[in-house]
Amino acid sequence: MKILFVASVEQGSGETITCLHLAEGLEEKGHEVLFLASELAGRFLSHHFAGRIRPLGADGGANRRTWDAAIDEFRPDGVVFSDYSLLFFAFGTAPLAEEPGWQESVESLDACLITLDHFGFGQQEMELFFGPPHLSFHYQRFPPLPKRMRILLPCPMHEPRPVQGRKGSPFRYWKVPLEISNATRKEVRSRYLEDERGLLIFHSVPNWAWQQADVMGLPFYNYLGAILDYYLCDLPRPVTVVSVNNGCLLQTPVDCSVRLVNLEPIPKSEFEGLLFASDLVLTENSVSIAMGKAICGLQTCAALSNSFRLIEIVKRIDGPLKDLVLEMENRRMGTIFPFKAYPAGLVQELERIVLYRNNSLTRAFRALEIFGDGETKRQLHGLLTDEREREALRTAQWEYVRRLREIPDGAEALQTIIEEAERS
Repeated sequence: MKILFVASVEQGSGETITCLHLAEGLEEKGHEVLFLASELAGRFLSHHFAGRIRPLGADGGANRRTWDAAIDEFRPDGVVFSDYSLLFFAFGTAPLAEEPGWQESVESLDACLITLDHFGFGQQEMELFFGPPHLSFHYQRFPPLPKRMRILLPCPMHEPRPVQGRKGSPFRYWKVPLEISNATRKEVRSRYLEDERGLLIFHSVPNWAWQQADVMGLPFYNYLGAILDYYLCDLPRPVTVVSVNNGCLLQTPVDCSVRLVNLEPIPKSEFEGLLFASDLVLTENSVSIAMGKAICGLQTCAALSNSFRLIEIVKRIDGPLKDLVLEMENRRMGTIFPFKAYPAGLVQELERIVLYRNNSLTRAFRALEIFGDGETKRQLHGLLTDEREREALRTAQWEYVRRLREIPDGAEALQTIIEEAERS
C-alpha cells in the first residue's frame, strides 16, 4: 500500500506522534508512506522520515498546490489525516481546508479516506466553545466528515472496547505495556536528580496551552511553580519537577524547596525517556496524549483540574495557597476559572464529546483539584510515596492495557479498512 499522511497541526505534537507510530508500523510491514506536514509536525517527523516529507506552510494556496502534486505523483491507496476535524480550526493548523475546491477534491479521490479521531470531534457535526468565556473564548464548528471517510480511534486515548454510539475502529500503535531499559532509566534519573534518593516528576505543557494563556494574559503558569512547591515542599525526599514547555514557563519562587527544570520541546526518544523514568507524570490537561502514553507504561499519573469558581475556592482554603490564588486573580481578573484542560476549560464540553464515555482510561489516572489544599497534598504525597496507592492505580492501568492487547495495531486496522473500502 501507499499511504499519504496529512499532519497539519501546528500547536501540539500528540496527533503527529500518533501518525509517526502508525507510519513506522506500516513501513515495518513493507508499505510506502509520504507526509504532508506543518513546520512543527515536520520537526517531529524528520528524524524518522527524511526525504518523505513535503512541507505545509502559512500560505493556503501553496499548500493546495502541494496537496495536488502529492496526489498526482504519489497516487496513494489511502489518505490518512492526523485529525481531519482539526483542519478547520481557525488557529493552530496549516491552512488548507478552506481553500476553494479543496474539500471537493478530497471527496473525488479514488483513494480510501481515513481520519484519526483523537478526541471525538469527528463523530458528528458539532459546535464547541474553547477558553474561559468571561475573558476570551473561541467558538469552533466541526463540519461533518466526508461521506466516504472512515474513522480510526487511537488508543490511547479512546476506550479499546465497543462504546455505544461511537463510530470508528479502535487501534493501538504500541506493543504494551511500554517500558525503557534499566540503563536508560538510570541515566535519565542521574541527569536530572541531584540526589539519587530524589523523586522525579515529569510535567509537560503543549504549545497551544502556553500560547493561549499568554495571549489572554493569564499568569497561571507564573504561579504553577509556587503551587507545586506548596504541595511538595514537605516530602521526606528531595523533589525535582522537569517540565517540557517553551523552555522558561515555570518560575521558581523565592525559597523554593522543589527543584524546577524547564525544557524546550525535545526529541521523542528523550521525551519518552523522561516520561517512563519519572516517579509521577503530572499534567493540567485531562486529555493529554502524553499522559495516555504514560498510562500504557504503567506510570503513576495525575491530572490537575479545577471544579470551582473563585468565590467558592477562597471559602474552602486558607494560608499560602489562598494567598497565591488571590495574587493570581489580582494580577489578572478572571484568572481563576473551572477547567479540565488548561486554559481551554472543556468542563462541560468534555462531557459532550465521546472520548471519555465509558472509558476505562479514566480510572487509570488520578484527577486532583489544583486548589484542593490539604486533600490534594495528601493525594499527591500518596501517589509519590505510598506503594499501596501506586499499586491501586497500576491495577486500573493493567485493565486498560489488557484491553489494548485485544485490538489490532494501526497498520492492521488501516489495511482492513482499505480492503473493505476496495470491496464496497
